[in-house]
Amino acid sequence: MQSLLVAIKAGSFGIILFSISLTGFAQSIDLCSDLLLADSVSKQQIHHHEKRIYIYKNQRKTLKNSNPVSLIYGGSLYVYQNFVSQHFSADCLYDPSCSEFSKLAVKEYGLFKGGLLSFDRLNRCNRIAATDLDPGMINKKTHRYRDSIKRYK
Repeated sequence: MQSLLVAIKAGSFGIILFSISLTGFAQSIDLCSDLLLADSVSKQQIHHHEKRIYIYKNQRKTLKNSNPVSLIYGGSLYVYQNFVSQHFSADCLYDPSCSEFSKLAVKEYGLFKGGLLSFDRLNRCNRIAATDLDPGMINKKTHRYRDSIKRYK
């Protein structure tokens, strides 16, 4: 008998909670503005359908660009840019993108310093770091932060 009273109390408590949830204060859905926001974000994304060149193409052969480490790095960057990154969203915070920055940094400063700059850039490429960016350096057209390798001389 006592278990029946507990079940009735639990059932009535459940009915009360259910009736309160029906009168809840959920967020209203504005489908039109959500679709316009999604459309504007998709128009901002830049898709790279062109083939990007190999990092050491059209350079004379030196120890800097013909050692096995440089060949592996350059080959993996080429494969990433032309086959892997095209399947991800173009949500990079920076202009140039992180892989393009890495390619330019290694070409300009060599594998060691360019690799360290690439590592630093990849650590800063997240939404938390976006809160610390200078708004004056944001490109108005692409809405991306301009971060040239010339800053790191």
